[in-house]
Amino acid sequence: MSADGSDPRAEPWAMVHGASWLDSDGTVRIVRGFHDAWIVAHRDLVGDAANACEVVLRTRWIGVAVFSEGYVELMLTRRDDDEVLERARTFLARNAGKWRNVLVMTMDEEGYVRVGPGDEADAAAFRAKFGT
Repeated sequence: MSADGSDPRAEPWAMVHGASWLDSDGTVRIVRGFHDAWIVAHRDLVGDAANACEVVLRTRWIGVAVFSEGYVELMLTRRDDDEVLERARTFLARNAGKWRNVLVMTMDEEGYVRVGPGDEADAAAFRAKFGT
């Protein structure tokens, strides 16, 4: 918690090492520790969601995990959710140079999409990677 009792947050659209949530307006909510513990402590924001997958589906937030050496994992709602895909693309574009390899998992089906530097430069090409 911050000094004022609120959740710790980074600058909008910031890529923070570790876990975070990317809200619909670019707000970055920092997760200290594991998503599951954060979820239990923040029922006011996520209701009765049992895990990170349910938080993503209910809130349409993007789950972000930033690891060392430029590796990032994103959890998105669905492959055909244009707003969430554009938010993910914007997040990656605003943080170009801070990541090298991104694994995007969508909660609507098995599998993942791998994104590399430059893939975020064009919105249509980025959506095409997801089959939309």
